[in-house]
Amino acid sequence: MAKVQLHFDGDIATNHQVSLRTLAKSFTHLQNSLDRAYLEMHEGQLRKYARMQQSYYDDVELLVQEPKEGGYVIDFLTQNKVTQKVIDRVMTAIDGAVDDAKNNAKNNAEAVEKSVETRKAQLASGVLKEINYQQLLAAPDKQQVRKYGDRAIVREVDQILSLIRASHAGDSTLELYFEGTKTAKYEFDKAKATAFHKVVAQKNLGDPVAFKVIISKMDRYNNSAKIINVENKSIANLYFTNPADFQGAVPFFEYQTEMEFIGCPYIEYGAFDPMSGDIYFIRLL
Repeated sequence: MAKVQLHFDGDIATNHQVSLRTLAKSFTHLQNSLDRAYLEMHEGQLRKYARMQQSYYDDVELLVQEPKEGGYVIDFLTQNKVTQKVIDRVMTAIDGAVDDAKNNAKNNAEAVEKSVETRKAQLASGVLKEINYQQLLAAPDKQQVRKYGDRAIVREVDQILSLIRASHAGDSTLELYFEGTKTAKYEFDKAKATAFHKVVAQKNLGDPVAFKVIISKMDRYNNSAKIINVENKSIANLYFTNPADFQGAVPFFEYQTEMEFIGCPYIEYGAFDPMSGDIYFIRLL
């Protein structure tokens, strides 16, 4: 038997009850975290746009039990051995973020706009030299210290914890209990939930990479584009930090010609999907 348990207490659980909004958000993101873990296990690695198929559902299916008192306690049970391993994978991802939060991990991120300008100056002066896309695949950026799956899983857990962090949550707590082939309990109050968020929300620009793409869509309002990587046909988001850079890319979109440019991977919580991860535009080649 494997189990996941949510235990809300404090102001969020008045008279042993919680709101529909609280349940809807916590259930959705809990299931999403398990789905992301399963997809990584099933595919060998997780990609940004990986999606669950109907045929996968039985291996990530937990049955909802009757809620219990003591705040608001609800269990999700399964006897599926695959799901046990999925639960273990979620625990592993949470462990890393909780440990970093306990150790007061510093967020050294700077504003993206400033980072882009820094990369432009470094390239112009020769301090940095771009690598090609195949080199990125073979040797990930040194700032990529985690699997993309870790980032995807804890991002979902962080959404559940936003219920505790919220200003209107008052004095509320959430206890997450997981039982797979091992067990773990994580207790969060507002301070711990905030520390967790600061860790998993860390974002930095990686080192410059040369890309060759086709632009499939441009959004002038948001200075962004959808691009198709010529080398592997994967789709990614490309972001521009100023209108001039955006305008320079427009002719490639209008004439559907290949655009070669230098961009920087957008690394979130020490992870980046080299196939479909977001990229920030630096300059044309």
